[in-house]
Amino acid sequence: MNQLMMNITSLLIVAACGAFISLRFSKSIRWISVACLILLSVTIPVAGSNTWLLINGAVGELSIVTLLLLTGFVLRSLIGWNLIESQSRVYIYFLVLLTGSMFYPATLGLSQFDPYSLGYGLDLSLLLLSLSILYWVFKQQQVAIILLLVVAARETGLLSSPNTWDYLIDPLLWLLSPVILIIIFIGGLRRSEKTAC
Repeated sequence: MNQLMMNITSLLIVAACGAFISLRFSKSIRWISVACLILLSVTIPVAGSNTWLLINGAVGELSIVTLLLLTGFVLRSLIGWNLIESQSRVYIYFLVLLTGSMFYPATLGLSQFDPYSLGYGLDLSLLLLSLSILYWVFKQQQVAIILLLVVAARETGLLSSPNTWDYLIDPLLWLLSPVILIIIFIGGLRRSEKTAC
């Protein structure tokens, strides 16, 4: 299962890069450019190694949340289908930003408390289940479903890690979440300025 998830991670990263590059093209050509980039990444060695192996070595296994967000971006870019609504994406990025801001400094030894150790038991899974119920009550069903998928993936051992934190958040997503939130905020300001004119 570990190798399968690593290959899925590499495939989604390459597909997302291809979708991002192809945003300038028409939708009919986007598929071709993404397919060509995936084919090139599999067949052409970089620095004497397979590109996917380099990606696996650089990022490792991504969290379930990151995989869902990447899948949503690829689907939205290629076929215009929103797997995750824009408001739900904002809530997810904000949740990741807050969680990572509390989690990573403490894990790096800036406090006596190690939150990573909570991920080995059921405490964090129960907290995520409770949080998903709150999101459901406050009409954010997609966020609730994503949190439930994180717990379900953890309980089935989909990733190689036994820690729930690794299913919820990864450093790459945490580092990119403030940038993406700023881009979303600026895009919203531009849309509001256009409608005001």
